Amino acid sequence: MSAFRDTECVVTGTLSMMLRMSQIAGVAPLSFRRTHGGWYIRTSRAANCYGKALSFCLWFLSSFTIAIDILIQPERSFRTRTNSTRIVWLADVATVAIVVCAAAFTGISRMRCLTVYALKLEEINLRLSLFHEEPSNEANRRLIAVSSMIFVVSTILVDYSIFIYQVITEHGKIVTSCMYIFYNISTIVQQVILVTFSETVTSVLTSLQMLNNCLKNLLQEILDSSELTNCALNYDSYINMNPNRSAIPNKSINSVVDTMAVYKGYRKNSIKAVPSTIRRLALLYCSICDVIRLVNDSHGLILVALMLCLLLHLVITPYHVITNIFNKERSDRSSPLLQLNWAVLHFVNLLLIVEPCHRTHEEMEQTRHLISQMIRYTPSEHGVLLTELQMFYQHLILNEVSYAPLKMFSLNRSLIVTVI
Repeated sequence: MSAFRDTECVVTGTLSMMLRMSQIAGVAPLSFRRTHGGWYIRTSRAANCYGKALSFCLWFLSSFTIAIDILIQPERSFRTRTNSTRIVWLADVATVAIVVCAAAFTGISRMRCLTVYALKLEEINLRLSLFHEEPSNEANRRLIAVSSMIFVVSTILVDYSIFIYQVITEHGKIVTSCMYIFYNISTIVQQVILVTFSETVTSVLTSLQMLNNCLKNLLQEILDSSELTNCALNYDSYINMNPNRSAIPNKSINSVVDTMAVYKGYRKNSIKAVPSTIRRLALLYCSICDVIRLVNDSHGLILVALMLCLLLHLVITPYHVITNIFNKERSDRSSPLLQLNWAVLHFVNLLLIVEPCHRTHEEMEQTRHLISQMIRYTPSEHGVLLTELQMFYQHLILNEVSYAPLKMFSLNRSLIVTVI
């Protein structure tokens, strides 16, 4: 990681916005410097110290709050009155604290990796833009990121307001209950971590989509060339099989002649340029695979903690819904509708993590399909092109990569089905 220490790169759009929020939340130790159309970022020791101090304070205050809530006058507690609720809240606070502390204490190494693969993506996109325009999905990405953050903050505010109102009206432990704000702040920090990872994966996905769009254009060129070749061969076969045919409609002759002329021009001008293009795209694909490996290495521990936290919340929330419905004597009860809102929020967070990774895996399968189709339809006389395509296919076979934190599980839609 020492080689990454002084790396500086430019970030733009939604990713720069989320990195700014992560810096404020203490989980992205970066310094920002304004440039035209974006921000120069690099790791910062001062921001790293701030992040570690903030995460430690949040962990300590959240743990202290739940400890005094359990040990001092538990009969007046609104969170931990029964043994089951104590276990639930201890597990909840612990998992959220693990996510935040893991992000803060691995922040400097994670941001060094980020500056490296951000530079790689910038170079990849610049080279791919020579062949195909970058997909314009920035508006959708910003909408998803902003909406998810607003959804989380508003849900926390409503939940916390209802909780404090119940404490005041029923003469509970007001000071201790107010200290639960530190746990809520930790939950917001966790959401920032989650959305930032989702944006990082989406950036990689965008580059892979650009590459596949280039391959689709080349495949269409090869298919057009193959169709024109077949048309010319069919015409030759027609003449050979009918040497004594006295008349052929002028319309058919004109059509075939025009087609052959286009075919000749196409072969001379376009098809010869494809082998070098295929080699460049193969190298860019390998660079994207390197970026995915860096993302895996830098986010592995955090992703495992996030998935553990989401799984726990997807169990806890139905528990709260059931107890709120069937146990009317609970003094910490809140609306089942609010608990259902939490359930929707946790499921959306699961989608924010898994869906970009799954779509990236699908794009990689699409790359393999496109290359196999190009090999299939490339005429045999284009030996150089076939060689480059076969080398590309070997890269696909030997350079397999996927989003799998700590190599424990793969982030795809089958994981969502397993969780449900």
